[in-house]
Amino acid sequence: MLQLDWDDKGINIDGRKLSNLRFADDIVLISQNREELQQMVEELDDVSKAIGLTMNRSKTMVMRNEWADASPITLEGTTLPFTDSYVYLGRLISMDNNLRAEIMRRRRCAWAAIGNIKEAAHLVSDKKVRADLFDSTVLPALCYASETWAENRASTLMLVRAQRALERTLLKINRAKQRSLNLRSADMRSMSGIRDAEVYAWNAKKRWAGHVVRRTDDRWTTRVTFWYPREIKRTLGRPATRWSDPLKKLQGNDGQHWSQTAQDRQKWMEACARR
Repeated sequence: MLQLDWDDKGINIDGRKLSNLRFADDIVLISQNREELQQMVEELDDVSKAIGLTMNRSKTMVMRNEWADASPITLEGTTLPFTDSYVYLGRLISMDNNLRAEIMRRRRCAWAAIGNIKEAAHLVSDKKVRADLFDSTVLPALCYASETWAENRASTLMLVRAQRALERTLLKINRAKQRSLNLRSADMRSMSGIRDAEVYAWNAKKRWAGHVVRRTDDRWTTRVTFWYPREIKRTLGRPATRWSDPLKKLQGNDGQHWSQTAQDRQKWMEACARR
């Protein structure tokens, strides 16, 4: 990748171009138009071949937003398929940024995780041990990458309902039995002793936000978080939920922006503890 001269390609993020993201051999190319992306794909393929690597055609796909040119992107005469969403590093990425599909994926992963521990969990009589088993295996599967979510009330409700269903399985209490015993959700939580998924995700976001703000090495995570696309006009209607919206509740009484508070680790921890 270092051999590619892409400094003038990609999306302008406050004066610096973002053209690609890389993690091992998982690569994302980012472009403003179809012609530029076509050139980048061809150049990446050439550089890969020069060192004995080949691009996986079955996993190489193209995503675009609703305003982009729908003309095909090709690689050695083969048209690369378009897709509305793609799983990258375990997280479902989509252009509409709808969390519903991602939370449904996380729910399936959590059910697979509880399937692996269910037999052992049902044999354990100690509530704390059973809860620790759930919290260390099922909860991370359910809330994976939740620190990056731009969550709203609907997505949070999906997460809560998913955990309650998993909790019933852990306790061997189905919905009908719960009703017959007149057990509320709070009663079930007291019986299971597991951590709350909503709180878990919120704490993860607060920790991640603090790390992003305090970084001084000009990483893309920090630059993109505070990027404001000045050359683009916002569409009419209610704005979509932003990743940082929930963090506004952590702003101090003096009106200090949450990102300023997060610069000081101790102050940020105190602010997070209050919320």
